[in-house]
Amino acid sequence: MEIIVEKFKPKITRPFKRKNEYWVKLIDESGEYIMKFKSPLEAEDAVYGLLDLQVYGGKVRLKLREGNVIEDIEILELYKPSAKELVDEYFTD
Repeated sequence: MEIIVEKFKPKITRPFKRKNEYWVKLIDESGEYIMKFKSPLEAEDAVYGLLDLQVYGGKVRLKLREGNVIEDIEILELYKPSAKELVDEYFTD
């Protein structure tokens, strides 16, 4: 199954071991998704690789299999504001 999530800004858990695999959960308003890896190093790399998506959010295409397990994630657009927008937002809040 393939879905497109418009405003995807997930909270990503630390890798944890389950069934001889390392899992990372991506929790968003649209649902909870799982990424599975063979080693803890691969899982940590994925967490750091998705850092911009965690901070800024974006539009993504997810290829899922049963149980909301992500087979492939494609970032279509990253909502990365300019430094000026970030500073303005900081001082107006």
